[in-house]
Amino acid sequence: MKNTAKRPIREVRKLTRAPLPHRSVPASRVIGPAIRKASGYVFLVPLLILLWLVFYQNLPEDLNGVVAFKPFSTLGTIDRILKIGAIVISCAGIAASWPHARQLVKNFNPGLAAIMVLIPLSAVWSLDSAATLLRFTTLIGLVLLCLAIPLAGWDRRRLQQVVLPPVMTILVVSLVFGIFSPESVKELGTDISQHDAWHGITFQKNQFGATASIAAILCFHRWLAPGRHTFWTIAGIAIALTCLLLSKSSTALLETILAVVFMILVIRVPVIKERFTTLVVVAVFTIILIYELAVQNLIPGVATLLAPVVQLTGKDMTFSARSLIWEVVKEHSAAAPWLGTGYGAYWTADPTPGSPSYVFVNLMHFYPTESHNGYLEILNDLGRVGLICLLAFLIFFVRQALQLMPFDRGQAVLYLALLFQQMVDNLSESEWFSRTATSTILILASLCLSRALLEQRLSVQPAVSRGRGR
Repeated sequence: MKNTAKRPIREVRKLTRAPLPHRSVPASRVIGPAIRKASGYVFLVPLLILLWLVFYQNLPEDLNGVVAFKPFSTLGTIDRILKIGAIVISCAGIAASWPHARQLVKNFNPGLAAIMVLIPLSAVWSLDSAATLLRFTTLIGLVLLCLAIPLAGWDRRRLQQVVLPPVMTILVVSLVFGIFSPESVKELGTDISQHDAWHGITFQKNQFGATASIAAILCFHRWLAPGRHTFWTIAGIAIALTCLLLSKSSTALLETILAVVFMILVIRVPVIKERFTTLVVVAVFTIILIYELAVQNLIPGVATLLAPVVQLTGKDMTFSARSLIWEVVKEHSAAAPWLGTGYGAYWTADPTPGSPSYVFVNLMHFYPTESHNGYLEILNDLGRVGLICLLAFLIFFVRQALQLMPFDRGQAVLYLALLFQQMVDNLSESEWFSRTATSTILILASLCLSRALLEQRLSVQPAVSRGRGR
């Protein structure tokens, strides 16, 4: 009885060790995907060049009129060539990876899709239809570029790989100019917020601060990730924090602290990591939105609750003292509350008498060029419908990141940290769906997040198919 009972077990062991019968696989099923993957990598180099040019275009021609900075200008004809080139090369890269691109569309953030439909439609009722369509052409080129990059030979750390080099280059070059030509990288203003503040090789200190904030988040994320911490990670953190402090940007400092503390809590604190991740994510997301409503005086009494923050920073609750700009823009947006006055139509390149925004020249004796609040900018350009689309983008971004969290916590946390950083940054800067480098980074993060979810689902499908086959 003893030997009889063990015999089936031995036979099963022999069967499990026996090699499976060889099945020939058609060559087309192997060669086809290999060719598509190789073609994707081929497009990665020109796509990265275009991404670097986005950062380059968002730098000034000279530094305070002291140093001629750019080797070549990207205005005029070159700007139009770059726009067309971004669309053509991105579309070619997407076509080369069409099987994945078609599936990636299913994971596309619905809020981003809605805003990309609403913007060209706004040309119908825009104050300046030509300006709306021109700016949309630039934006659609950026979105296509951000869609093509994660399709060109996917890597789970693609966002860090392509964003960190140009961001750190801006910071390092700014420090070099600051050492050899300090007057070229400092703000010209003499008030408290601008005195001795650096704008680096960017246009102004808040842009420099936001760039340093993104670099700090990326480097701190690398430091929090498992594995050895290299010298370059520590050096990157030191450079980013140095530039952040030199910028004297309260908003950039606030968003960096918020994002880094969030990453530490969700990655390193065991009890939060295991039980309260979703709660922390929703809490941070909600607090930022409530703060925005309080800043715009839409929630009576909240300012009293936030008084300790005001006393701690020594500044007003807006962190920017731009309330007058906001009041004028809100008054203008009230004339078209639901659909706005057209994407990019309110702020003209050069203020002209008779344009709605020319009022700032008489009122403040300077031209702001933006609403200095991303949420208010969307409301003014695209109305409440646009604001709903923005909210949908934010909610679906958080939802997708939480879906990725069980499978790739590190990347999901990074995507959320960058989202929270941009949510705070838009309290004093107009970055949502703009043509800036920081807006491009968030759009790229959204599409990398969609690609990561696609890869996870594709990895599950073979296992499910094998299970059904049994």
